[in-house]
Amino acid sequence: MMSERNAQPDAAAQMEACCNALFERWCEERRVIPLAYLMHAWPLATPAPMDLRRLSRSLHDLILSHAESLSIDDCRLIESAIAIADRPTRN
Repeated sequence: MMSERNAQPDAAAQMEACCNALFERWCEERRVIPLAYLMHAWPLATPAPMDLRRLSRSLHDLILSHAESLSIDDCRLIESAIAIADRPTRN
């Protein structure tokens, strides 16, 4: 049980890194639609699993709705964030 608690901050920090990279890129490129999806659930208020899942769902919806407008690097970062969010729920 203790390892689950320790994994959540690590997952949140890893997701934060992915989201920060996306945020910086999309701000620089003035990409309003991807930013809207990201900002719907980020920044994370807490590293709680519910918050991680909400962010993951928002990013998943972005890929489903606007994949054609995302770069390969964007998709990789998004997929990494989604995978990170899924980890705590699998324990």
